[in-house]
Amino acid sequence: MVRGKVGQSTTEFVVLGSLIIMAFSFLINYSEKLNRQQSYIQQSFRAALKEARAANHSASYTKVAFRRMPNVMTPMELGQIQSFSGNANVLWADGKNTSPHGVSKYQFNEGAAIDIPYRETPDEGTVETSENKFVNTTSSDIIFAKQEGLGGGIVTNKALQARDVLTADIDISGSTYSFRHTLGEGGKYYPGDHVLERSRSMQ
Repeated sequence: MVRGKVGQSTTEFVVLGSLIIMAFSFLINYSEKLNRQQSYIQQSFRAALKEARAANHSASYTKVAFRRMPNVMTPMELGQIQSFSGNANVLWADGKNTSPHGVSKYQFNEGAAIDIPYRETPDEGTVETSENKFVNTTSSDIIFAKQEGLGGGIVTNKALQARDVLTADIDISGSTYSFRHTLGEGGKYYPGDHVLERSRSMQ
C-alpha cells in the first residue's frame, strides 16, 4: 500500500514537473521574441532620428530582419526562424531645408540600408499589388572528434556546421530589390558567405 502511494506521488511529481518546465519554456521563448521585436522597433526609431537630423528634414526608416531563435531542447541543431520588423517616421528640421521631400531608407537583415526614391501617391481608386518572395535553404553537418590523451583520457567533441542561405525579392515602393544573406553569428543573417559553427565537449 505504501509503495503504491509513493509510486503514485512520484508519477504525479514527474508529470507536474514536466508541465512546469513546458510552461517556463513557453514563457522564455515568448519573452525573448517580444524583447527582440521591441529592440528592432527602437533600432528603427534611432536610425530614423539620425537620418532626419543629418538631412535636416523628415526621415522614414524601415528595418526587416530574420533571426534564428535559440534551440533550447537541442542546442546542436538550428532553431526556429522568426521575422521581425520596425518602422519609424521622424521630423527633425529647422525650416531652412526647402527640399519638398525627406529621406526614406530600407534595411534588410544586417545589410546596409538602401535609399528609397520618392514616389507620388497613386491616384484614388488605383489598385496596387506587391509580392515579396523569401526562400530559405539550409544544410548542416554534425562532426564528432575523438581525442585520446597520453594518460588514457578520452575527450569527444561534437561540432555543428550549419549553412543557411536566405534569398529575398522584395517590392519596395514599386521597385523590386533582391537580397542574398547567409546565417552567421548570433543567429543573424549577413551579406556574403558565412557558416555558423558551434561545438561542445561530450566528456
